[in-house]
Amino acid sequence: MRGNAGEWHVGDRFTNLWSRLRGGVKGPLGPTALTLGDGVLVDGRFAVKGLLGIGGTSAVYVAEQTSMGRDVALKILRSELITREQATDRFVREVRAISRLNNPHTVSVFDVGRTPEGLLFIAMELLRGRSLFQVMSDEQGPMPAWRAVQIVDQVLESLTEAHASGVLHRDLKPENIFLVEGSTAKEFAKVLDFGIAQLGDETDLQTEPRGMVVGTPRYMSPEQMSGKPLDARSDLYSLATVLFEMLSGHAPFEAPTPLALGLRKIREKAPTLRQVNPASVVPEEIEMFLERALAILPEDRYATATEFRNLLALAVEGHEPDPASLRAVEPARRTGNTRYAPRPKPAPPEPPSPPRPADRRAHGREARMMKVRFRMDGLDHKATSMDVGRGGAFFASRAVPAVGARIEIAVLGSSGEATVARTLAEVVRVVEAPGGPTEVRGFAVRWLPADQARPAVSVDDLIPGSGKP
Repeated sequence: MRGNAGEWHVGDRFTNLWSRLRGGVKGPLGPTALTLGDGVLVDGRFAVKGLLGIGGTSAVYVAEQTSMGRDVALKILRSELITREQATDRFVREVRAISRLNNPHTVSVFDVGRTPEGLLFIAMELLRGRSLFQVMSDEQGPMPAWRAVQIVDQVLESLTEAHASGVLHRDLKPENIFLVEGSTAKEFAKVLDFGIAQLGDETDLQTEPRGMVVGTPRYMSPEQMSGKPLDARSDLYSLATVLFEMLSGHAPFEAPTPLALGLRKIREKAPTLRQVNPASVVPEEIEMFLERALAILPEDRYATATEFRNLLALAVEGHEPDPASLRAVEPARRTGNTRYAPRPKPAPPEPPSPPRPADRRAHGREARMMKVRFRMDGLDHKATSMDVGRGGAFFASRAVPAVGARIEIAVLGSSGEATVARTLAEVVRVVEAPGGPTEVRGFAVRWLPADQARPAVSVDDLIPGSGKP
């Protein structure tokens, strides 16, 4: 969009540049999911109140559903994925999949839609508590068998209904198991994020582009990493991997890359808990249970969630308390506003390479990073972004300016040194969570209108290699 003086709007200039850096995109980019400031009204119905977390495919906010007067978790697909047809399809499948499910151990979905600006969103039940990933990270080391089994038992309730409805989760991992505050002091598990769920009556994985595999490699079944058709046994393999990690403190397989990890899963028999952690004191029956649950071939594993659940209960019988006696009662539904959950540790916008055991988001992304430099307190700082849109961008950076600050941003070329464009932006949100390998620190900006962003740049300034400062 050109102004009266023939200048390009800042968002258009960055959309053009971002398209060049990424090698082309299908259609214009919409507003970025990570630049929604507090008070912004999404689709005229949801008032943003705060950022809850950043994931590989979405940002999650706490927002008030104004028509109902209640707080919800508002999940918004990340901007760089909106132009990817498959990512959008997976997001829609998530909504369709979850809307079928009514089990109390599955997160509830209230609404779904697309904003006039093109952002896809889903409004979900707002939970209080911690993800299993947070619990395992905070407490470190193996979890008592009785506690691990009672959590898995509740997840199996959710999967039993889902599988009976033809829904596969396809990304079961500790981050997607949430432990909420029940009406007792016990933990009540909720299964989250059917974002890459696949309905049994829709296309299978083999129809995706050649070589594309969705999921988290650390927990994926051998057949999922091979790109083969999936059924309920793949979800159960993932859950068995989660159980193994809870009991030993480590996943059954580790490798520096997803490819190497996949080869190990396809070729090697899963180790025992004692081989991974010699200090393990779990009953032998659980070792035998996991040996079958983590078999390489699907036909050698448990066929259904019900079989998995019954035989797991049998394995701990006489050794541990009855899981049913340890479960929390589901919290009563709230009709008014509720205090929202503590802010979880958000994921980094781009996983490290090679992946470390503590960082379980080891699946990469195709988009290229945008590298920039900005000035703050008289010093130059570098930042990177995987989330750039016409409305603004989110930058990962060690240095973070204050909310409301106006900063000059210089876009760097592929070498990371030469400047190919400059503009001004206003900081609308700061995320500070230093101290761990899975945490992110950065800031979101909105592009200022052309009349506030002078000196403006010409179209030539956006072409990498032009040599203009």
